Amino acid sequence: MNYERFLKNNLVRKVKPDFKQIATQIKRAKRDLRTAESVISSDRTWTFAITYHAMMRVSKALMYSKGYLPTAKRSHKTIIEFTKIILGGEYDDLLRWFNRMRRRRHDFIYDAINDISERDAKSSIITAEKLIDEIVKEIVEANPQHDLFK
Repeated sequence: MNYERFLKNNLVRKVKPDFKQIATQIKRAKRDLRTAESVISSDRTWTFAITYHAMMRVSKALMYSKGYLPTAKRSHKTIIEFTKIILGGEYDDLLRWFNRMRRRRHDFIYDAINDISERDAKSSIITAEKLIDEIVKEIVEANPQHDLFK
């Protein structure tokens, strides 16, 4: 895959993948998802933010497994765009929802907007589960020599 646009615009940097760190990020994303599920009844907006961060963690692990990490410049948007390139068009709807989550999470974190419905909170959990599963599958298939979950 060609990631030249990201490199040229200084949105990513090349790195040597550390599969222990990749596994740690995946495990943390799964833990974040469990945490989100546990708080949904008391705080839907925080559930949404936690699931978004779980998706960011696992997407960053995917980038790392390909030998790239985002720079500070537009990092969240870059991670989503990079993930979309790796996973392909089959996941357009899921990644479009992920990008909408990015904008809504921004409103919550920086503007204290608390308008996440129960439906959106539940959808965020389902979306995060799907993304985590697909990314783990992608990383494992592309790197069978690494046992991520020893």
